[in-house]
Amino acid sequence: MWYEILPTLGVFGTFLVLPCFTPYFVGLAVRGKPHPRTSMEPEDMKLTMRDERLTGHYYKMKGLESIPDPQ
Repeated sequence: MWYEILPTLGVFGTFLVLPCFTPYFVGLAVRGKPHPRTSMEPEDMKLTMRDERLTGHYYKMKGLESIPDPQ
């Protein structure tokens, strides 16, 4: 009957959904916070990480006033 397709549907559904959620958990395990896959250049990634370190957020950018002066 129609219910005989349910195990196959479950297996195929699992393998189709798995690639969508795996990067979230791998990033959470490796970096400590989930980060989606991006197509950023390495230089752009360094600048984004610098902005996060200085301001606490990826997309809040500040100018030279946010960089502490060496004493």
